[in-house]
Amino acid sequence: MERSTVGIAALLAVPVAVIGIAAGGSSPNGHIEVELQDGTLLNCRCLCDRSLKDLRSGEEVLVLRGIEGTDDSVVIGRIGLAADVQEGVSAEVPEEVVLEAGRVLTLRVGDGSITIREDGKILIKGKDLVSHATRMNRIKGGSVQIN
Repeated sequence: MERSTVGIAALLAVPVAVIGIAAGGSSPNGHIEVELQDGTLLNCRCLCDRSLKDLRSGEEVLVLRGIEGTDDSVVIGRIGLAADVQEGVSAEVPEEVVLEAGRVLTLRVGDGSITIREDGKILIKGKDLVSHATRMNRIKGGSVQIN
């Protein structure tokens, strides 16, 4: 089999990651038009990243360049200050979050865990369990056993 170095030479001649300016929002096919510093326009795909969903014209982005003449370039992130990222996160807090599992759902941090089973049993495990209520703290069940 004959080896070709033309593809490698072409790849080495083009910067792998470059900074560009979003020229507009995303197109109906999900691509984003990006203008590079040398004036080149790229029609880029984009990572499935929530932070890019509201990308506006004029914002700086980091682009992973594909082979010239193809639509293989990908916007891999927005460039900005850490303060901008924090503001974006706090603005997107959902009203409700639903986690669903078919059989068992477990939340675990260190030695503590909360497990919910499909039969309705809920297990809370930890070194110490603390319950606080500003109003009534009610324990209700078919039978309640303490110690």
